[in-house]
Amino acid sequence: MDWTELYRPKDLGEVLGNPKAVKELREWAISWETGRPTYKAVVLMGPPGIGKTSTALALAREFNWGVVEMNASDQRNADAIRKIAVRGALSETFSDTGEFLSSKDGRKKLIVLDEADNIFGREDQGGIPAMADLIRQTRQPVILIVNDFYELGRRSSVIKTETKQIRFSKLQPATVRNLLKRIAGDQGVEVDEKVLVTISERSNGDLRAAIRDLQAVATGMEHVREEDIKGLGDRLSKGSMYDLMADIFQGTSGAKARKTMNDADEDIDYVMKWVDENIPLVYKEPEELFRAYLHLSRAANYLAWVNRRQYYGFWSYAGEIMTYGVCSAKSSVRRGYVQYNFPRLLLRLSRSKDSRGTKASVTLKIGIETHTSIKQAADDVLPYFKEIFKRDQQFRSNMAAKLALDQEEVAFLLEQKVDSAAVKHVMQELSLARGPQEDGSETVRGRLDAPKGKKGRKGAKDNDLESSEVQTEQKVDRKEVLKDKANKEERTPVEPKTEEPKGRQKTLFQF
Repeated sequence: MDWTELYRPKDLGEVLGNPKAVKELREWAISWETGRPTYKAVVLMGPPGIGKTSTALALAREFNWGVVEMNASDQRNADAIRKIAVRGALSETFSDTGEFLSSKDGRKKLIVLDEADNIFGREDQGGIPAMADLIRQTRQPVILIVNDFYELGRRSSVIKTETKQIRFSKLQPATVRNLLKRIAGDQGVEVDEKVLVTISERSNGDLRAAIRDLQAVATGMEHVREEDIKGLGDRLSKGSMYDLMADIFQGTSGAKARKTMNDADEDIDYVMKWVDENIPLVYKEPEELFRAYLHLSRAANYLAWVNRRQYYGFWSYAGEIMTYGVCSAKSSVRRGYVQYNFPRLLLRLSRSKDSRGTKASVTLKIGIETHTSIKQAADDVLPYFKEIFKRDQQFRSNMAAKLALDQEEVAFLLEQKVDSAAVKHVMQELSLARGPQEDGSETVRGRLDAPKGKKGRKGAKDNDLESSEVQTEQKVDRKEVLKDKANKEERTPVEPKTEEPKGRQKTLFQF
């Protein structure tokens, strides 16, 4: 479930920030309850993602009002709006099933027109005049929610003069951080404080975006660390990836999408992953999907030519095709809220970074011990090694000591958490077994850390006399052994040697 929906405020007391705006909205609702509203409608205005819609819905819950919500995904032409305005003017309220009742039989209904400044186009023809009629005639409280009140007020003087305007401001990072911390605790996810600070600061006051970012990195995790959010990128004040996706998939201007892409200042490969992830989310018609992926593939070709020809001017071509092209692929304008997804590939790579590093370390040690390449050790040895390591306690203890495995490597081989009881038990056994090797055996760690070349012979001069004496004794012993072996061969009859067929290769057991 979307966490932005799960953690919507249940009443005005739970709304974060903007206390002045909340106070004004509550006073307006009280005036409706007492039957003497100065304004029949209010306009909640401010940047997206700061809680305007959530505040309106919290108001309805607090005063036990029903809600009739018309957002950008609904058809909001003259007929649709007047159906509510005219019938609401004649009857004083209506039920949840749509039947209009008198005030004696039902409670008030809050009429919410979300994204009211986006009423335009053929589908919404006559919507602005009908909205003005709704404000004049309604006997029910009305809330208009806008990002740009200037654009809406310019198109209707009634909306400007006969509504109460309440402005919402961006939330402070500390306010966002406190909520994220509470959500993480409620979801049972441990999140480092630095992660919360980073997400809250990158959100630029957009609480909705911050909650989505937290959900993106925390889903399926028990502990979110700083390295887990490196794939998120920065959300700059001039633009964000969510803004860019909205301009590409829901906008009508490729030029605006291109400008938002420039303002976001993101790597073009990163933007392409976002577009690729969200094309099937928004575009449903086969023709739309074909056109969108055709443009995206052409943009990818230009990026490939950058690497092949080292001509970075192709970056500009790729950006133009990816924004203008994918934006123009739609058959009709998309309205309403769309939850754009963070690229799953980047999330998987970010989460598996530590695991991939541990795997490479274990594979290197196994390759040294088995005298195989890293690739061969990873493909042919590691899968069976892991199974034996998990099932055979004696093998596990011997290999942990022989390969000098650390705690992360043991956890990787056991497929357990680093702090699990099984991993701790192996590490305790390993710590007891470590120490001077009495039999002179050598560990893989010793071979990895052993000095090589001329530098590795530093200090050998101190033992020159002792080593020369040992070498002399070894030479004498070797001569005696060779002499005894020669005498023995003279007494032993020589058996005829059988030749193997030419071209036949020896097997591992014939060496």
